[in-house]
Formats: sequence, structure tokens, C-alpha cells
Amino acid sequence: MSSVAADTLLATPASSRPMLDRKPSRSTIIAFLVLLLIGVGYTGYSLVNDIGGAMPHRMTMLSFLLLGLALLIALGFEFVNGFHDTANAVATVIYTHSLPPHVAVVYSGALNFFGVLVSSGAVAFGIVAFTPELDLAQMLPIAVVITVVARLAAFAALRAAARKER
Repeated sequence: MSSVAADTLLATPASSRPMLDRKPSRSTIIAFLVLLLIGVGYTGYSLVNDIGGAMPHRMTMLSFLLLGLALLIALGFEFVNGFHDTANAVATVIYTHSLPPHVAVVYSGALNFFGVLVSSGAVAFGIVAFTPELDLAQMLPIAVVITVVARLAAFAALRAAARKER
């Protein structure tokens, strides 16, 4: 570490740093649990409504369990991916001291969450919309993503092959 960075760290008063070694208050824990229950309840309600409207009644409980497992894996991936996104997004902001670290991380998390809420998948649908054999209205979002990735990979392979021929 350079002496400038060391001097900056030593000159920062302790009161401006977040106090991460204390336990959260009772109201914080209650607010977290309430928000968690609301999220789980909404997810369960949406899942039951979506599955009830999309699947025939002959389907077994195994299909629901497999869908739940797939959702847990996807959520776990998104959770871990969020750490990397936040680290990449705020590294420069923190390094240049544009924002304090705790403000930068909260700001990044809030904007990532807002982006999830307002995103529509328009880019993915736009990429595959030029093919008439696909009925995008009937496709699951993961099928759209797989189709987009496969077509982009094919395009990249064709482009690489064209460059080799030159």
C-alpha cells in the first residue's frame, strides 16, 4: 500500500466508518424478517398461479419439485453473481474516493434491484424476434435466454471462421 493511501486511511475518523461489529437492532431484524416473508409469500403465490394456469392437471408433484429446485439454483447463482456485479461496479468509485464504501455498495445494490424491477427482456426478445419459427409468447424466459446465447455463440463462431479465411 502506498504511503498516500495509508495516510488517507489513518486520517479517516472512526466515526465516519460503518460500525459492522455490532449486532443489528431488534427492529432491523423484524423488518428484515417481514420483508423476507412478504417476498417468499409473493413468490409462492405467483408460482402457484403461474403453474396452475400453464400446466395440465395430470402433472405430478415431481414437476413442481424440479421447478422449485431449478428456481433455487437460479436464485443462488443470481445471489453469488450479485456479489461480483457490486464489486465490479463500485471498485472504481471506492478507489477514487468518489463515494464512501458503504454508500457506494448500498447505491449499487439499490440500482441493481431497480434494474431487475424495470427490465422487460426486450433485448433478448428483440434478438430472437426475427425468426418466425419461434413463438416467443409461449416460451419460458429461460428458453429465450438459451436461444439468445446459442445464436450469439453461432454468430461468434461464424465470424471467427470468416476471419480465419482472410
